Amino acid sequence: MKIMKTLTFAIGAILYLGSLSLLNNAYAHEHHDRSPIKMLFKDIDLTEDQRSEVRSIMSSSIEEGRTIRAEMREESMDAMDELKEGTHEQIATVLSQEQMAQFDKNSQRMEQRAERMREGKMKDHKKGKKGRDKKRHKEHKKKQH
Repeated sequence: MKIMKTLTFAIGAILYLGSLSLLNNAYAHEHHDRSPIKMLFKDIDLTEDQRSEVRSIMSSSIEEGRTIRAEMREESMDAMDELKEGTHEQIATVLSQEQMAQFDKNSQRMEQRAERMREGKMKDHKKGKKGRDKKRHKEHKKKQH
């Protein structure tokens, strides 16, 4: 009798949760189909000519926006390059030639790593921080003994 109650409860819970999941998916699908542009013109009865003109206007606006963002990205990258160059020059006044050589080497290594990350080549890098920490811990223990 106890098993029957438990089984009935479990089946009821599964059916209830399943129906909630289906309702949630239907609701999400209904709202996911709305693009921002469609939402802007919701409940506005447009003629076919208006719809065509609006589509043309929005299309050219989107294209101009892409161009502006690309230009801003280029300007931003140029500004960052200038900042990096100025920082490098300031650091060079503080460090010795030997220190600066090591700094440049480290900087180059970091840039190569950033490039690999941009290319997506480090996604499967398994070792991670924990692996490095374990290795350092072992090396530290060896030095102490």
